[in-house]
Amino acid sequence: MLHNSLFLIAHFHNVIIGGVLFGLFAGINYWFPKAFGFRLDPFWGKLSFWFWVSGFYFAFMPLYVLGLMGVTRRLRVFDDPSLQIWFVIAAFGAFLILLGIGAMLVQFAVSILRREQLKDTTGDPWNARTLEWATSSPPPDYNFAFTPVVYDNDAWWDMKRRGYKRPLTGFKPIHMPSNTGTGIILAGLATVMGFALIWYIWWLAAVSFVALLAVAIGHTFNYHRDFHIPADAVVRTEDARTRVLAAGAQT
Repeated sequence: MLHNSLFLIAHFHNVIIGGVLFGLFAGINYWFPKAFGFRLDPFWGKLSFWFWVSGFYFAFMPLYVLGLMGVTRRLRVFDDPSLQIWFVIAAFGAFLILLGIGAMLVQFAVSILRREQLKDTTGDPWNARTLEWATSSPPPDYNFAFTPVVYDNDAWWDMKRRGYKRPLTGFKPIHMPSNTGTGIILAGLATVMGFALIWYIWWLAAVSFVALLAVAIGHTFNYHRDFHIPADAVVRTEDARTRVLAAGAQT
């Protein structure tokens, strides 16, 4: 009964925005300081949150009602004037969502301008539970000077509860993998080959397949796959973090 109705539109957006997009926004705000070293501005973030959430309900709940009333998708005009109010409410919700998008863009701009005030000096601005928050923000190339000993699912929370102290001595060279562009090249060639197969472009499919094999086989002859970060470089990085943590503790 609801096939091709506005109920379908409301349901689809409810799932995608509420179930995917909001989770993405939460992840951006949560891990932004770990990636870039400073938090996003909380005022504009909260403003964006409330515009988005309220706009989401104002925009799509009326479409459920319209769908249940039998209104189909992609209408250019409608004859029943009683439907007008529901479309007006939905349009108001879309405007609130627009304000939410604008607030988020302002949040990024303000955060970049105020990055020194929003700087994450502890590496753990949320008093978080998982191991990435045991490192500096952003983390060093090697992530951990020593491999953490894990006893619980929420390892960092458990380590804090046990009174964990950062090691300050005994640093050794750290074995690291070298960077390579092979993965992204293989992905690009596979995409081209998939496109060619779908559209029956056989010559392009053949060329991309041969290129994909050539890159994969050629990579097996790359013997420069690792290196070591010297112990003195690790010492300098860890000493700098110790000084930052000490300065933060004093303030």
